[in-house]
Amino acid sequence: MVVGDIDLRLLRVFRTVVEAGGFSNAQALLNTSQSTISTQMSQLEIRLGYRLCDRGRSGFRLTEQGDLLYRYAVQLFQSLQQFQLQAEELKRGLSGHLRIGILDAVITDPACPVSPALQEFSALPNNVVRISVEVLPPRELETQLLDKRLDVAFGTFCGFPSALSYKPLYRERDVLVCHRDHLLARMTPGPLLSREISRTRKVIRTFLGKQELIPLNTSDDTIFATVENVEAAALLIQSGAYIGFLPEHYVRPWVERGDMVVLMRDQYVRYSNFAMATRALNPTPSQALTTFLECVDGVHETMKLRHPEAYCDQFDPADVNVETPLLMAS
Repeated sequence: MVVGDIDLRLLRVFRTVVEAGGFSNAQALLNTSQSTISTQMSQLEIRLGYRLCDRGRSGFRLTEQGDLLYRYAVQLFQSLQQFQLQAEELKRGLSGHLRIGILDAVITDPACPVSPALQEFSALPNNVVRISVEVLPPRELETQLLDKRLDVAFGTFCGFPSALSYKPLYRERDVLVCHRDHLLARMTPGPLLSREISRTRKVIRTFLGKQELIPLNTSDDTIFATVENVEAAALLIQSGAYIGFLPEHYVRPWVERGDMVVLMRDQYVRYSNFAMATRALNPTPSQALTTFLECVDGVHETMKLRHPEAYCDQFDPADVNVETPLLMAS
């Protein structure tokens, strides 16, 4: 099969159908009808000479050849994208596409270098780089880096695939909070409050798991809610039915208004290590990525002076490659 423009279009349809999980789900993504998608898939199968998927009452399922072709198609489009980036870099100045992934709720953290690094990067002369930013949980950040859907990611990581490289940045402080109407909000700090905290319903972030319970010396059966991000945890805590750890910088406005209460601030505290992740084996990083990483490094050094509280006990790079985040009880 000699691949031409029509075949590339059909392969894009095929990839979208697979990633959407079927023809009907792909309609909105492709902005076309299910019958048109079916016709295009049939055209591709005729061009290839074999069946790609089974579709019917039993649902959508790839054939063995279809599964292999999907993997090859992903590699093909990644190569095309890399070619496009390299071709654009032949222009004068900075060009191309920079894809950044980040954990949620970092915009209120004054120690996070991403926003000032973007400001510095965007101010560079002759910079026409297009930027995409995805807000994702840690596992998905790592997955998209490995799949080359992201160029760089910022967050707390626990998996640490060997194909990725991690640069420690700073520590984020989490405090235990409840809503102002929660029973615990009216209790005096002390042994009684500690006992009630250990019994109370809690919300945890799935990517941190039971690590969020370690400072509380409590059991798993007090976990009544799990979430993927900080905003979802805050929503549940604001309902008044749960308590949980949230970044101190994130909850500060609610605490100052009296909508949330920090529980035993000096006793219950935990820290998350934030790092920057890139592909370790990246033989031809784009000029846009290289320049942006230089901006991050420069801003990071400045941040150490502006926010020493996030760096006073700076973790060693080796600390990033552990399964659990840094936990403290002061």
